[in-house]
Amino acid sequence: MSNSESDKTGKLIQTLSSDLEKGTLNIYTLFLSCLGLVVLGIILGWSVSNLVGRTNAFPGWWPEPTLLLIWGIVSAYLFCRLAFPEERSAWAFWAAGTFLGAWIVFIIGRLFIEEVPAHIHLGLCPTIIASTSILLGAGAWFLLKNTASSRPGLSGFLFLNLLLASSNLGLKFVCSVQDPSHILISHLAFTLVWIGVLYIPVRKKFSW
Repeated sequence: MSNSESDKTGKLIQTLSSDLEKGTLNIYTLFLSCLGLVVLGIILGWSVSNLVGRTNAFPGWWPEPTLLLIWGIVSAYLFCRLAFPEERSAWAFWAAGTFLGAWIVFIIGRLFIEEVPAHIHLGLCPTIIASTSILLGAGAWFLLKNTASSRPGLSGFLFLNLLLASSNLGLKFVCSVQDPSHILISHLAFTLVWIGVLYIPVRKKFSW
């Protein structure tokens, strides 16, 4: 690390410490605010489903929506832990990745126990996931201005997990196609694609 980068990091930690002393940045407040993204994703999906007349699209909370909800909550908590410079644990990556992996295993498992249609419907779901994630991310930008992570790459990954879990949860209210092949390609695969595409610009936000 160069001297200029070291000085920049030192000033950032001093500023953050000052904010903490003034009570302007609190992990609990930040966590509740991040949970608001999950709630906003649900509200957005529910509102759109009513506007377009798809009130019966939501498959119920169990099991997949509950898995997405837990993934979003855990990602929000881990992201908030990394908003403070003293947190350096890489276990957060594996914790968030575990729930993402559980979703992947769940959908792949459905492929083996359910009938797969000959035609795989793609639809607008990949675009909806990306646009909703960007919308939620833009709305949450003010939450990030006082955060500083000692692991910017990990923070970026966790934040994207939070956004995409919220987006996929909202999508469950809109998408009426629930066969595993569609969810695997249009929902899950493109979630991984968008994490890859958005990772670098989001990471830069945390690379102070």
